[in-house]
Amino acid sequence: MGAVPILDSVWLVGSGTHPGAYTDTHDCHCYLVWDGAGGILVDAGTGLGADRWLTAVAEVCDPRALAGVALTHYHADHAGGAAAARSAGIPLLASAVTADALATADEERTSLARARAAGAYPPGYRLTPATIDRVLLDGETLAAGDLRIEFLPAPGHCDGHLVVLVHTRGRSLLFSGDCLFAGGRVSIQAIPDCRLDQYANTVIGLAERDVDVLLPGHGEPVLHHAADTIRAAAASFRRLVPPPNILS
Repeated sequence: MGAVPILDSVWLVGSGTHPGAYTDTHDCHCYLVWDGAGGILVDAGTGLGADRWLTAVAEVCDPRALAGVALTHYHADHAGGAAAARSAGIPLLASAVTADALATADEERTSLARARAAGAYPPGYRLTPATIDRVLLDGETLAAGDLRIEFLPAPGHCDGHLVVLVHTRGRSLLFSGDCLFAGGRVSIQAIPDCRLDQYANTVIGLAERDVDVLLPGHGEPVLHHAADTIRAAAASFRRLVPPPNILS
């Protein structure tokens, strides 16, 4: 297990499903972007596989040289490893909503209690409180090496969700968390803050961006013509019909 190259400057360093980057069954995909001079991580998994993904990052670069780990949202499979990342010297970047929920490890607000009761997490699993080092403003940009990184609000799957758009070597890479997936699918759940109207606005807005590659929090990446995938989801929302749901 280790860092799996996906593209130039992009590695999969953690996953609950990818055999080469496997860290823990309950983890989302955790990505590393590193251009040799600077970089960023996207999402931190549950924390159950944190030692494994931190070791994978160290295969590519010094983790302390990174601008931070951007947490797309506060669900445990994406943000439960935040405290472990911070303990390793990696700053935490997140929306204000995510920052507030993680500060107290609020298991109701993050829907962890509900998901654990449904069997999505081990009975003894708990969130560890984590302090966010940089609260991201909507549309904020950050430079790391030659990378230009945009943090775009993307509510719908849950409150406070954001996506990370990285511009590198003439391409735009969208790290979409649980907002968008291959095949133009979305993630709609029966939780209090999954809001279809906001989801529609988010996806329709992203369809107007120039995106070459889609790197979702679960499932297969879209390495070519990713804009077509996003437009397909947006077209469905424009018809007032939710796109196919990744959850079954």
